[in-house]
Amino acid sequence: MEYYIGLDVSQRQTAICILDNKGARVAEGKALTIPADIQTWIKKHVDLAAIAKVGHEAGPLSNWLHIELIKLGLPIVCLESYQTAKILEAQRNKTDKNDARALAELMRMGGTFIRPVIVRSQTSQEARALLSLRQNLVQHKVNIENCITGTLKPFGLITARGNASTKIFRERVLANLLRADERGLNLRTILMPLLDSHEYLCNQLAVLSKQVETTSKANPICQRLMTAPGVGPIVALSFLTAVDNPERFATSSDVGAYFGLTPRQYQSGETDIRKSASRRGDTMTRFHLVQAATVLLTATKSWCPLKA
Repeated sequence: MEYYIGLDVSQRQTAICILDNKGARVAEGKALTIPADIQTWIKKHVDLAAIAKVGHEAGPLSNWLHIELIKLGLPIVCLESYQTAKILEAQRNKTDKNDARALAELMRMGGTFIRPVIVRSQTSQEARALLSLRQNLVQHKVNIENCITGTLKPFGLITARGNASTKIFRERVLANLLRADERGLNLRTILMPLLDSHEYLCNQLAVLSKQVETTSKANPICQRLMTAPGVGPIVALSFLTAVDNPERFATSSDVGAYFGLTPRQYQSGETDIRKSASRRGDTMTRFHLVQAATVLLTATKSWCPLKA
């Protein structure tokens, strides 16, 4: 007798459903979202050696949970969130219990239909965290700049942006604040805290950018990617950590599809419509690859001997 298990993971608790190879429910319940607690709960109901597959949906905790459950001897499979979401929508009632049951049924009947997610290595996860935090600071920096210039504009004080450095942007804002003082406008007191925050944020952003540059220069694959025109440390490291293990792609053209850069298709009977890029895939990396996609996909073929 083989058993198939579905895990509906949430931050505090995980709903668990165990089915046998005929689809009959063996056990249902919940455990704390701690790998050891999940394994202990499962061991109370079935023999670990008789488990065929354990499935859980990709999410914020999936990397950590996946790696730890493998260490505990469970045949775990990380399921693509887009595919599982469509399957879970077929249920009449959305509950954690029903979701775990549907995931267990998917593991039992899915076969090759299942699209597993490859969990990145710890090194790649750490680099992705660095890139994500840097991108977050960039967004905050732009938001503050928009707020400052947007506040000055209604008073006729236009601040040129362009590719101005932190120092030049600050000087331009201070010059506008001086004009505001001459006109009797009380803008300095409300904008200086934002301007000081902008300077501090830019300094911290420079620290993370330096770390990205150092990490990229220390990696031989990133060094090779950066020989392509227009590819810098951020694009190279984003691409490297997103692909992680290039051997998981059957052909080099699959890389573009992974980043959502290939067109969608709707075909039914005599209808065959080509649509815009799917944009399904690694969002952060796709953002960095929009201008360098062609160059990077060419570099991929020489990076790893994939089938054309």
